[in-house]
Amino acid sequence: MTRSLKTSLRNSPLRPLYLGLANTYRKARRLFIYPATAHVGVVDYDVYWDNKAQAGLGILSPWRRKRAQAFATVVSKGSSVLDLGVGDGALLQYLIEKRGVDGYGLDVSPKAVEFCRQEGLKVDLADINQPITNFIANPFDYIILSEIIEHLPDPESLLNTLRPYARKAIIVSIPNTGYHQHRLRLLMGRFPLQWVVTPGEHLRFWTLTDFRWWAQQMNFKVAQEIPYEGTRWLKAVWPGLFAAAFVYVLVDVSKKNT
Repeated sequence: MTRSLKTSLRNSPLRPLYLGLANTYRKARRLFIYPATAHVGVVDYDVYWDNKAQAGLGILSPWRRKRAQAFATVVSKGSSVLDLGVGDGALLQYLIEKRGVDGYGLDVSPKAVEFCRQEGLKVDLADINQPITNFIANPFDYIILSEIIEHLPDPESLLNTLRPYARKAIIVSIPNTGYHQHRLRLLMGRFPLQWVVTPGEHLRFWTLTDFRWWAQQMNFKVAQEIPYEGTRWLKAVWPGLFAAAFVYVLVDVSKKNT
C-alpha cells in the first residue's frame, strides 16, 4: 500500500511537493542512520560492479550527471582525456559525446573494464596503487580523477607522478567534508557519511579550505572549483558550507618555481 501511495504521488500534481519532502526526509535520516548496504570489511570492486549492474551500468544517476556536466564545462573540445578509475565508463562516454574528446580509461576492476570495452571504449586494467607509469606512456591534455583520491592513503604520490602526463590540468572531484549535513551528523555523534558499503572506502577527507591549502602545498594552482552538488542557490554563495562536492581543476605550477 505504501509503495502504491508513493507511485500515485509521483504521478500526481503534488509530485514537486512530494519529491521535495522525500528528499528532505532522506537527508534528515542520514544524520542518524547507517546505509542498509553497510558492512565492515574490505571492498571487492568486482562485487560492487555486480551490484551496480542491477541498477544499470553506464547510466548516469542525477548526482553523477551533475558531476559529468561539471567536467564537460572544463574540458576543451577535441582534447585527449585519461579517466583514471573509469568505472563503468559513463563519464568518459559523456565527454566523448558532448565534447568530442579522445578518451582513454584505466580501472582496477576486470568486470568494469570488460563492460567498458563492450561499450566500445578504450579502457585497460590498472591498479593505481601500483606505479602509474607501468600503465601510461604518453601525456594527455587532461587527467581526470573522479571520486578517486579520497580512497587513497597517499594521493600526493599519485598526483606528483601524474604531473608530467597532464599537459593542461589534472581534474579531481571529491566530497566536501565541510558540508553542513556532515557537520550536523558529527554534532549528532556520528562521523560524516561519505560511504555506501563500508567506512573504509574513504581514507582522506578535505573541506574547501583544507583542499585549497593542500593544493598550494602540492604546488598546484586551483584554476577552477565547481560546487556541482549541494543546497540549491546557497552552494554558490557559501560553497564551503553548502556544497556537498566539488570539481577542482589543478594546474601544475612547480615548473614555474624551478
